Amino acid sequence: MKSRALATFLIFSAVAAITGCDRTTKTPEGAAAKPGQAGDIPILPVTKGDRWVYDVRLEIPADVTSPGAAEVDANHERVRTYIGKVTPAEGLPETDCFEVSSLAAPTEREFVEILDDRVLMRGSMIMRPETTRPMWLDHPVPFVIAGMKAGTESPEINAPGGSLSRKTRVVSREDMTVPAGTFPSIRLLMTGMDGELELRRTIWFAPGTGIVREEKSRYRQGKLIYRETHVLTKLQRAAGS
Repeated sequence: MKSRALATFLIFSAVAAITGCDRTTKTPEGAAAKPGQAGDIPILPVTKGDRWVYDVRLEIPADVTSPGAAEVDANHERVRTYIGKVTPAEGLPETDCFEVSSLAAPTEREFVEILDDRVLMRGSMIMRPETTRPMWLDHPVPFVIAGMKAGTESPEINAPGGSLSRKTRVVSREDMTVPAGTFPSIRLLMTGMDGELELRRTIWFAPGTGIVREEKSRYRQGKLIYRETHVLTKLQRAAGS
């Protein structure tokens, strides 16, 4: 369970995920947007109660889970809801929080900092009775920044012991069409290792909207273990937002 939480923490989104509050945090007073950034700001305007609804497709090749096992090709719904600013645990600072729910997995909370021009990752926590503290970054790590261009890379993140790692770079800026519409997006590629498993995760983040598409695959010795694809079907803004 701990290893799963750590892996989720390093790749979220998401989780990851990633979308906030009755007000939007401002950039430092007097700071001006650089050329190319203005169209991306605010990077993620949010209001408590906003919901991002995704259709998730899970594909597992035959013989992966056990010899002779049939292939899996199934869909389910996943909902990310902004629940405002919360204190993740005693002694930790208040931060923006999203709650991710699905019939296919336990509810999870994603902790981020949302500024006018960027989203920073702080941590995540699977909501189980025995879980009392989140996986937490003492120093926030940028997830997406206004004005990002192809080739931009983030520092590599390594978990203690070196068995888990993540590295992210911007592939391109492109339009992405999903059931919820067509969105000018920043295409991010996240790669890394979970022990002997290789991760490849592509995220299309639309400034002003959030994650609109996500493709996540895991491989063992070059062989596909599973692929998961998320597409935004609707963005439900809270009343009054």
